Amino acid sequence: MFQIAGPGAVGTGSVRGIPLLPKLRDAGFAIWPFDNASQTLVVEIYPRVLTGAVVKSDAAARRIYLTRDGRVPEDLIDEVASEEDPFEAALSALVMAEHVDELLALRAEPEYALECAIWRPGWHPGPC
Repeated sequence: MFQIAGPGAVGTGSVRGIPLLPKLRDAGFAIWPFDNASQTLVVEIYPRVLTGAVVKSDAAARRIYLTRDGRVPEDLIDEVASEEDPFEAALSALVMAEHVDELLALRAEPEYALECAIWRPGWHPGPC
């Protein structure tokens, strides 16, 4: 959500996005790993981890992946496969929806507040 200059631009995106976190918290969002999870939750993810093995820069490969995967309705495949951003967003949302109980069970992890709390299915405290 905070990426603003294309793939790999997390530094610039972080500089722009981090100031929004207090505003989101003030609006009632839990910011993990600082807060226990709630129904309105912000977590950091790496979409690439959630999309699985696919050449996401290749539109045909994205379309084949989505068709084989079967989770995106057929009438939305063209739109989701159209570019990398909707592809990553849709698959990330699907993975997160499949793991909503796990997400809602997240507890504040103060020792991970600066690094290493990037959610993925099965995340648990451990070495970075």
